[in-house]
Amino acid sequence: MTHVIRTEQETKKLAGEFAQKLRGGEVVFLNGDLGSGKTTFVRGVAQSLGFHEPVRSPSFTLVNRYKVSSGGINEIVHVDLYRLKTPDELRALALDEEIGRNDAIVFVEWPQNAQGLLGESTYSIDFVINGDSRAITIRQQSLTPHQPM
Repeated sequence: MTHVIRTEQETKKLAGEFAQKLRGGEVVFLNGDLGSGKTTFVRGVAQSLGFHEPVRSPSFTLVNRYKVSSGGINEIVHVDLYRLKTPDELRALALDEEIGRNDAIVFVEWPQNAQGLLGESTYSIDFVINGDSRAITIRQQSLTPHQPM
């Protein structure tokens, strides 16, 4: 389903609604140009799950972790592969230890840069800039949380 969003608050609200579907073990691919709202969406999910500190883009750190406490979910792993140059760099991140954890949700920005090394996502979310609004499309890819790589 596609949602037309005009403000950061609307993005966070949609993200909060999405967060209520999460049970742990999901891998969420975030697709869209720079500035299209991917990190804002993760911020909204994190806030909805009880994280109230700053949520920043992991563009330079590649991976940020946010401790949450909501049901069985204890951590959000936020990955940004925009600057990834080779598959070896991905292996060095040891994401295989994160993906499939029943107590974590993994969000991956720029998953196409992983060249298929991450396996399938549970959800794929597309962010498209349309002038002063964003079109956010959420698609469920798999009915079950991700299995380890």
